Amino acid sequence: MTTPDPVEVDASESGLPKDRPHGILRRMLSGFLSYGVVIIALWFLFNKLTESAGLPTAISLITWPQVVVICILGVVNLATNLPPLVICLPGLRLREAAVTNTASAALSNTVPEGGAVATGLNFAMLRSWGFALDDITSEVIVTGVWSQMTKYLLLALALVVVSITGPSPSGTIWFALIVTVLWLLAAVVLGLILRSTRFARRLGIWLDALVRGATHVFKKLSIASMEQQVPKFRTQMVSLLRQCWGRLSIAMLVSQLTACFVLGVACRMQGLGLATISWATIILAYSLMTLASLLIPTPGGLGVAEVVLVAVLGYGLPESDQAAVLAAVLLYRLATFLVPIPIGLVTYLYWRKSKRWRRPVDSMRVSFAQH
Repeated sequence: MTTPDPVEVDASESGLPKDRPHGILRRMLSGFLSYGVVIIALWFLFNKLTESAGLPTAISLITWPQVVVICILGVVNLATNLPPLVICLPGLRLREAAVTNTASAALSNTVPEGGAVATGLNFAMLRSWGFALDDITSEVIVTGVWSQMTKYLLLALALVVVSITGPSPSGTIWFALIVTVLWLLAAVVLGLILRSTRFARRLGIWLDALVRGATHVFKKLSIASMEQQVPKFRTQMVSLLRQCWGRLSIAMLVSQLTACFVLGVACRMQGLGLATISWATIILAYSLMTLASLLIPTPGGLGVAEVVLVAVLGYGLPESDQAAVLAAVLLYRLATFLVPIPIGLVTYLYWRKSKRWRRPVDSMRVSFAQH
């Protein structure tokens, strides 16, 4: 007898809304867009590097000790993702955070629309451990918003430093200024939303007006009322952030900087010293990679991430250094893309098979007044 898929069982039995079935055409289009972008990006990268014999040389530069070191750093990088989850969901044990984070990461890295599927798996796992739906939603929203704000803060700071110290393309300083202003604007708007219910409602009304204008152009566009959604967004964030915004900010910054550190170590192991690639450039490459992966979603950023990293890290360097840049990128992707997949597979299977740590539904409701 075939065992039903645990995600679907946990979701339906825990009061989660059932996912709307995707049509066959949409699935085909999603797969084509995701893996089509991957193939095009990797084809472009392969052709560019093969012309200068960079790819074979890059592979020959990677040694087994480097692989061992980078895999260890990949595990460390995964571990830094856990504190934000534990901070934002009091009562979540470290081993539970490790299971849901690694399993979700493996899913995101392997399937089209992996982020959305991984979120569903994350909800199902947390529900199986007794957490209430509204508490999980608050955790997902807060960690997601704080993660993006941290990434774009690093992007703004790195752009400013690189535009001043160079080398950088012309116009980088203006790009840095625009990104910095946008980040400050987003921070101010977020702060006002969290501070004032009235502002949140007014912002929702204004967004509704914009949506109505868009629906005149795109007739089939259907978006929930922002007048209701923005205050709801505020409610889901404010209680949690009131208790943990400081600890969460530090934990999130450490997590993002650790990923940058892994990329930096990969560069240094390939002989690309501080005089060749600065830490500001490394942080910039990482930040632009995350932005590009968000704008052009492929499983785990595959294809898109490699192109952006090679382009940014290799900018202005002589041809003799390009193979080392590619080798560093391959090592970094080994740590951040490949390492999570087998770990996530193991933790997912462990969650499916182990029933001892399951808890009754809604038995772990969070009382923020106690934290």
